Amino acid sequence: MLARQSMPSTAQIIDETTPKPPTLRGQNRVVRNVITNWGTYIVSMAVNFLLSPYVVRHLGNAGYGVWTLTLSLTGYLGLLDLGVRGAVTRYVAKFHSEENHKKSSEVASSAAAIFGMAGVVAIVGSLIFAFVVIQHLQVPTQFLNSARIVLVVTGLNIAVSLINGVYGGILVGLQRFDLTNGIEVSINLLRAGCIVSMLYLGYGIVALALIQLAFTLLRWVANVQLARHLYPELKIRRNLVDRVGTKMIFSFSAYSFLMHVSASLIYASDNVVIGAFLPVSFVTLYVIGGNLVEYARTLVNSISQTLTPLASSMEVRKDPKQLQRIVLIGSRWASMVILPVTCTFFLRGSSFIGLWMGKQYAEASGQVLWVLSLTAMFWGANCAVAGVLLGLSKHKPIVPALIFEGIFNLLLSVFLVKRMGIIGVAWGTAIPSLTTSLLFWPWYIRRTLQIPPFVYAVSAWIRPGVSLIPFALITYIIERFWPAQSLFLFFTQIALALPLALFGYWIICLDREQRSEYSEKVSRSIGRTFASAKG
Repeated sequence: MLARQSMPSTAQIIDETTPKPPTLRGQNRVVRNVITNWGTYIVSMAVNFLLSPYVVRHLGNAGYGVWTLTLSLTGYLGLLDLGVRGAVTRYVAKFHSEENHKKSSEVASSAAAIFGMAGVVAIVGSLIFAFVVIQHLQVPTQFLNSARIVLVVTGLNIAVSLINGVYGGILVGLQRFDLTNGIEVSINLLRAGCIVSMLYLGYGIVALALIQLAFTLLRWVANVQLARHLYPELKIRRNLVDRVGTKMIFSFSAYSFLMHVSASLIYASDNVVIGAFLPVSFVTLYVIGGNLVEYARTLVNSISQTLTPLASSMEVRKDPKQLQRIVLIGSRWASMVILPVTCTFFLRGSSFIGLWMGKQYAEASGQVLWVLSLTAMFWGANCAVAGVLLGLSKHKPIVPALIFEGIFNLLLSVFLVKRMGIIGVAWGTAIPSLTTSLLFWPWYIRRTLQIPPFVYAVSAWIRPGVSLIPFALITYIIERFWPAQSLFLFFTQIALALPLALFGYWIICLDREQRSEYSEKVSRSIGRTFASAKG
């Protein structure tokens, strides 16, 4: 067990963060997965960026607020995943590496049975939300019937998503993010076209819910075909459902489920709290800022998701030092990715929202964005570590901390919403998040991976933060003396400032050996490009 290894010195750990991973193939697979995840993220962000003003304009603040509120309510039904998909990913990755296809089949078949029952519960739950709960929230009368239909359709959507979770978990366990991302890109683009068409024709939130259901069915069909093609030895059969496979799943997923519960308390509850105490139009103001932070989080999730199956497959090798290297490098890169985004949100968030959604949203949504960005600053590195710990099945002690954060978040948000409005809800999310990020995570990383808190803090937060100072200064100067009058100019200014962030990362975040290695790779790539051009 990693927790029983002798404590390495700070110098030893820092010196060991630079060697190459065990195999070039494994390194290339991780890079490929992260790149395709980011490609999907870019497409998704572009689609949402272009769609959001269009959807809000056609639905109105109240209509969009009702749409968001119904999704937040049914989002709790997503907890019926019970952490089972994560268990499928872990055990398929593990048993596939061991070529134990019978065990893989038993786990997948048991998961399918669990998800089938959970899907029925999701449909029943959506009916309860539609005919019991929704009438007690501040939903305008003219939207009440539509909201009920949306809740029922979304319940069906979640039921299909749960069943699809088996096949999605198989593909992720095989580390084929490139294929799952290809599906996501196609679906995002087609779905966006359908949404634009339906809203243009005058349809509302019911049409949006039906579009979501249709494309969830399409994703399910695609994942089934890919899983059967890539892993033909794995069979999902009723007669393979057994007590051992079910017990194995729940031994892992029970704690993942509790993690999801806490995440729902942290994120989904914000909109419900606002809908319960304030007019539903305030949900729209909060979501505009909150969604931007979620887009930033998705960038880091792209790294974390690839580390989970990698850690599961590496568990067989029993190399704790290599896991320490992965954690330190992965957490540092996660911070390097998210910090320029949060820095821009801090210094220019209100201006961006004004240009993107309209000046009427700039102040309120900008303040929400500023507060919630605090949560992402330190969360990024911890998210990458969580991906590794999940792959090692060492996520159980994380649950009490996240449940504490979720309950603290809910209670504090309810207390502050009555005094500060939506800004109070934002602070109700930020304060608990910062508490767990700065206190719990360094302690648990030391306990589990034998990495001292100071070493982790330097690698994950301090080095990326210091290296970003030039970028932050130029961003402040641009906002102060050269305010953007259009989105094109805004993004052009960011592009002009980003080289300073890259320069800081190159000097401070990369060691001498890494700079030498990357320089050599760039030189070889340029050489091959010129050789191809001459040829």
